[in-house]
Amino acid sequence: MLEFNPETKDKNEKKILREHPPQNTARLGPSLLLKGELSGNEDLIIDGQFQGKIELKNHTLIIGREGKVEADIQAKNITINGNMKGNIFASGKVYISEEAQMDGNISASVISIMDGAQFKGSVKMEKGGQIIARPEEKSQGILALEEKETKDNTTSE
Repeated sequence: MLEFNPETKDKNEKKILREHPPQNTARLGPSLLLKGELSGNEDLIIDGQFQGKIELKNHTLIIGREGKVEADIQAKNITINGNMKGNIFASGKVYISEEAQMDGNISASVISIMDGAQFKGSVKMEKGGQIIARPEEKSQGILALEEKETKDNTTSE
């Protein structure tokens, strides 16, 4: 199975693929369906189905191409290659591949949504668990631009 490596620091390797999962990684196989709450201290790959809540605060979650997840998720890094429905809070990175389907809200420091991915929801960029900017708040640059446009419209009339 080929998966994205969200831990890459090399800018020339934005889409690192690996054929084998790293050691110390748990796997929910393609024929398995699990319902409930899942928490742990290791990385997890879901190739099957999961419904409920996932908490892997300092670890990585990968949803495989055939994976179907309906859950609220807390993890360090999350890669979605399959189908995901629910809300995501990642202290690190979220990567949604071109074949992924995501329906839910995302809160993370770094978010990559590839061309072709299906995404329905909202995005909130956070840094280290702190909100950088709420969608309803406007930055100083936007406020200055709107003020300039207002002045231009009143002087041209």
